[in-house]
Amino acid sequence: MFFSIIIPTYNRAELLPETIRSVQNQSFEDWECIVVDDGSSDQTKAVVTEITRSDSRIKYIYQKNAERSAARNNGIKNSSGEYICFLDSDDRFMPNHLQDLKVFIETIESKKCMIVNDMLIDEHSKLKTSLLPEISKNTVEFLYVNPITPSRVCIHASILEKEQFDEDIVIVEDRMLWMRIAQNYPIYISRHIGVKYLLHDSNSVNLKGNGAIKTYEGVVLGMKRYPIVFDKIDKKVKRDMESRVQTNIAYHFYLNGSKAKAVFWLAKAIFTAPFHNQTKMRIYQIYSILVGKKLNLSF
Repeated sequence: MFFSIIIPTYNRAELLPETIRSVQNQSFEDWECIVVDDGSSDQTKAVVTEITRSDSRIKYIYQKNAERSAARNNGIKNSSGEYICFLDSDDRFMPNHLQDLKVFIETIESKKCMIVNDMLIDEHSKLKTSLLPEISKNTVEFLYVNPITPSRVCIHASILEKEQFDEDIVIVEDRMLWMRIAQNYPIYISRHIGVKYLLHDSNSVNLKGNGAIKTYEGVVLGMKRYPIVFDKIDKKVKRDMESRVQTNIAYHFYLNGSKAKAVFWLAKAIFTAPFHNQTKMRIYQIYSILVGKKLNLSF
């Protein structure tokens, strides 16, 4: 088996058939697909079981709800592919994704590696291309500054025998894993458009939800657990990133009507990185909240 594709899912029965179909429609056929149901209460089991009846390459695993890190780790444990790809249950593989990955793997020197590809973002049927910048020499810092969704990642299985998702970290569990991998293995970018990422209101990055708070908590926990990793990141880069996350927390509270908390977190963001290029904007936003003006969050 060359590729194992792991799909963690929770109450996404209406989206799963098209996600799985995007795997079934791959031009490269040496793969297995493992759907890990993280304790869904909808029709997920029935939907996936029906698909497995006609395609033995699709496997269904049920677990009690333990969040997506545990679901992905469960999929890794039950996989048999030489390379492991991840696919979120609301994303889609492009038809030639696995074939393009296979061709790329044949061209690289270090086969035990992590590969990232470019992708399309689908926002209410409007498509735009998301291209990663070229990887810098400091790959750990690059992966910290450039969040990479799991659906655009392929990793040699032997790496994931040693490094897996931290099950205590939510939202940034993927970023923490990529950074740890980058310490010891090469990271490559394959310049093919391999994934369609669906942007919608229930995404974990949605500012109205609590994703920004969980991101902040995850980064703080990651710094405590993996100090050697974070020591590789420039102090200013860490402060700027922390300030950006704190600003997103402020927006979260603002969108949910907690203006006092929004002001607090904007002030905290300014204090964290006073020389950030968005400090003036954040000061203006504090002023706008205090005088009752509506914030423009499209900066």
